[in-house]
Formats: sequence, structure tokens, C-alpha cells
Amino acid sequence: MGFNHNDRLHLFTRLTLILFVFSMLFVPPALCDSNESHVYRIGVLSSYGDKDDLKDTWAPVVDYLADNIPDSGFEIVPLEYGEFSRTLQSDHIDFFYSNPVLYVEMARVHGAGRIATFQPAWDNSSYVGMGGVIFTKADRDDINSLQDLKGKSFMAVSDTSLGGYLAARNEFYLENIDDGDFSEMTFANSQRNVVLSVVEGDVDAGTVRTGVLELMVMEDGIDKNGIKILNRKEYDGYPFLVSTELYPDWVFAKTASTSDDISKSMAIALLSMPADSEAAISIGASGWTVPADYSSVDGLMRELRYGMYVDYGKITLKDAFVQYWYILVFVIMLFVLLQVHSRWMLEKKKKSQLEASNRLKDLFTDIMRHDLMNPVHVIRGFSDVLYANETDLQKRESLEIIRNHTDHLASMVGSAAKLAKLESDEEMEFEVQDIGMVLHMVIDSFSTEFTRKGIHLEYENGNEYFSKVNDVIEDVFSNIISNSLKYSPAGSTITISVQDKDKYWKIMVADEGDGIPDDVKPFIFDRFRRADKKGIKGSGLGLAIVKRIVDIHKGSVGVEDNPAAQGSVFWVMLEKA
Repeated sequence: MGFNHNDRLHLFTRLTLILFVFSMLFVPPALCDSNESHVYRIGVLSSYGDKDDLKDTWAPVVDYLADNIPDSGFEIVPLEYGEFSRTLQSDHIDFFYSNPVLYVEMARVHGAGRIATFQPAWDNSSYVGMGGVIFTKADRDDINSLQDLKGKSFMAVSDTSLGGYLAARNEFYLENIDDGDFSEMTFANSQRNVVLSVVEGDVDAGTVRTGVLELMVMEDGIDKNGIKILNRKEYDGYPFLVSTELYPDWVFAKTASTSDDISKSMAIALLSMPADSEAAISIGASGWTVPADYSSVDGLMRELRYGMYVDYGKITLKDAFVQYWYILVFVIMLFVLLQVHSRWMLEKKKKSQLEASNRLKDLFTDIMRHDLMNPVHVIRGFSDVLYANETDLQKRESLEIIRNHTDHLASMVGSAAKLAKLESDEEMEFEVQDIGMVLHMVIDSFSTEFTRKGIHLEYENGNEYFSKVNDVIEDVFSNIISNSLKYSPAGSTITISVQDKDKYWKIMVADEGDGIPDDVKPFIFDRFRRADKKGIKGSGLGLAIVKRIVDIHKGSVGVEDNPAAQGSVFWVMLEKA
């Protein structure tokens, strides 16, 4: 007996329902049970070729962390010094264990954060700090101080080792001794090899990390009396011979991308590690302590121009801005003032000739713009950089004054340059534009100034006033409206209107200011001629620019008394399109 179409449809529906119920009952528990532990990678600095042994050495530590931090696993990644920084950035390392020098660089450059400081053990007790011991053979009567090492051969562990080289190098630096003062400077890449080379007379002197001599006396039978310590220092409770300052020990740290939650759990686990645990014993520790202050290591690196501080002290242009800004600003301002003064004297001497010829263009274009705009831009650039980096309020106020005066000077020079450029209209392009829209944009740009002075604006832009113009026409209305704002008293009215004058549009700006005397009106559009009013600043070039632009557009411009009130009416005639 066969199945018809309806039977097959019902069978398919039942199977689908059964599969859905099965997924609801069994899939969620399966998903819950599949929550696996997250594995965190720990980069461990490999010192002097012990990379292959590190995983075995740190295996008890890995087990301890896994037992004490739930749902977490850990993997040791041995790293040599040269690959440390690159690997931390590219291979998703979560934590790392390194010497203090490398940690400081990782913290400064890559945002690493310290979690715990290694707590070493000696003679069944812990101690704090590490340094270097500088030594020679006891029978070397010619070597009794650091100065006696000049001209002698010297050996250290590695140029990256804090206790095995850099700590001693700092002591040499304080004595004005550098590596070039030795007859030979070599690195053994092994603490033991340095000691043996000095004891056997292969080199005249050497330096190793504190504690190495005592360990070799105990384990290798080195004769302690056959060794002479140079530049010996004493620190209360410190168990080892030492010749240098003491610095904090190796550090366990997190990378910048590691979460705070796992970092806190890691810190708790390390600080809780028992001194007699297999994990502590395997790495030669009595446990871990709260993270030390590594600023002394940072200071050492800076003093020695080491690592990221290799160029420290070299004055770059940016450094000069930050460190000597006040001197630079003073010198540049003095230079600009001298330039302005000398040019001003030259202008004053030649003014009568310049006003009657086209040499004004050459003077402003070739002298003011070229000679003055460069230092003006330099001052403005310096001021911006210094203002952005300055935190002192008083200094920021001084810089703001410099910026404002520089902007004023740049505006004056820019106006003169613009006027010079407008001497020729051969390369200017014209297109049909609505003068009403141009006026609207210009008026909008002055809205804040109208509000600040409490000046009322009357302007109705209900029609379209097309004219063939260049974009520079905006400067005409900007200058005229700006002048009206300058000379209008608070609470007065400025009226802007457009009249149809046959083939022309007549744009008028009327104000209620003091007006312009009749004897001044014929010269108001000449260069450097302006209606003087106490407290009103200007260069005397704005209206000259207006006239030149209108002339280029084959229009006309003028001024007359305001018939409706006290004040003036500036008008511009432009051809219709």
C-alpha cells in the first residue's frame, strides 16, 4: 500500500517536530558542557641560551597557576631578548616575565603593566634588590679603584643585563669612564664564564650580578680570598658583595591587551605562592611580592642613553619647541618686529612715490608677503604646538596673546597681498550667481558679531538677483558689512537692500554710525585712507580691495549719507546676468 501526497506531508511534519523537541532537550546541555578553559600565553625571557630548559623549569609554575585560577590554562613561550618586543605585539602574549630593563621599555612603549616582583631566596631567606659586583684578582696590585681599570681588559655578561653590566656601567659613568677606555670590552653571555675568565687571568676585571660570586664559591669551590671587590658598597641586611646601586628584581607583567579580571586573578595567585611550594623552588624563588617601583631602572636607562632613551638629550626641533619655547618665541618675535620696523620705515620714506605707481604691489607682494608671512606662519605654528602641550595656565594665557597678535599681523599682510593679486583680472573666472544668496551667506557669517553688539539687521531676500561674478565678490560685501559693524553703535540698525536699476543691481548697506565727513568721501576707497575713529582698528586696505574687485566686475561703488538716519550708505552696482 503506497503513501499519497498528504500522508508524506504529515510524516515530514512529525519528523520535523521530533527533531525540534530533541534539539530543545539535548543541545543546550551539550553547549553548556563544552565551555573549555582559556589558555593564556606567558612570554619568559631566555637568558644566555637557556631557552630549551625554560619550559621544564616553569612547568610547576604553570601547574600551580592552573590549580589556583579556575577555568584557565597557561603556556610558557620562551623568548630571546631580540625577539621579545616583536613577539609580544604579534603573537598574542598575555603575560610576560623579564628583567627590569626590558619591562620598563615594554611599559613605556607598549603599555605593559607590572603584576608582581620576583622574590629571590638565599640561605633559606628572602632578600630585596639586585645589582652588580665589579671585581678583579686579589693579587692585582695595579687595580684598586675603578679609575685603575682604564687601559685594562674588562668582561661583562651581556649588554642587555641590568645586574651583569648596566649597573656597573652606571658606576663607570659617574667616574667618567666609558667602554672605550678599556683596552678590550667583551661579553661572555654567561655569569660563570665571566668569573672564571677573571680568576684564570684571561681578562683583567669583570662584573656579574650580585649573588653569583657567593654561589660559585659554594658550588664551584672558587676561592673568595682570591677575589678583590672594586667600588664596594654596603646595604643593611643585603647578603651579597656589591659594587653598584641596588635595583628591583625581575618582574611578572601583563601586556596592554590583557583583561583586568585575569590580571587580578594572576596577581592573587602569584602573591599567594608558598615559599616551600614546588612552583617557587623550581624558579629559585621564595615567592613573589607586590610590584616594585621601577623608576630607578627608568632613570638608569635615561642616564646611560640606553634602549628607548638612545636619543635622549639630543635636541630635535620638537624638543626645542617644548623645552625652549620662550627663547624661540622671543627671538622670532624680535626678528619679525625688526623686519616690520625696517619695512615700515622703508614704506614711510617711499610712500609718496608708491601711492602714485604700481610699486605698492611689488612692495607688499615681494617684501611683506614673502619676508613677513614666513616668520608669521612660523610664530603661529610654534605657538599652536606650544599651546597644545602647555599645561601651565599662565603660560597658556601668554601664548594665547601671541597667537591673537600673530593672527592680526597675518590678516594685515594677507589683505595687502590680496590687493596686489587683484591688480590683474586676466586669470579670473566668472559665473552666474544669485547675489541674494551671496549676501545671505556673508550675513550669516557675521551673525555672532550682530548679536554681540546688539545690532539689529534688516534684510529681506525675497527675489533672485543674478549676476555674472567671481567668488571673490563675497569679499566686497564682507568688507562693507564689517565696516558698518565696526562704526555702528550698540542697539542701532543696519539695513541691507537690493534695488533694480535697469541693467544693474544696486546693493546698499546703510548704517546708523557717525557717518563719513564730506572731505573724506572722495578718498575713502584709496589705499591707506580710512575714517579715523578712536578704538577702531584697521589697515586702510579693506575698501581699496572692495573698489578693485568691483572694478574687475565692471561695476561701480560709492558712499553717501544715510537719508533715513545718521550714518552712511555704501552701495555697489553690478551688471545683471
